[in-house]
Amino acid sequence: MSTMICRPFITLRNGRRLFAHEVGKTAFCFEVDEVKPAKPQGPVQGQLELDDDSEASESSLH
Repeated sequence: MSTMICRPFITLRNGRRLFAHEVGKTAFCFEVDEVKPAKPQGPVQGQLELDDDSEASESSLH
């Protein structure tokens, strides 16, 4: 069984993104045999992961 996937842009081999609206389309559609799950998103570089210990840190300030 195959599945259709539609995206608003494609990335060309030179790294440039070609948007569907640039060529008069609303989306680029592809037929794929297997849909792979998306990679889990990690923290963005420079972004701190904060725990929900706000109550504990507030009590130590008083």
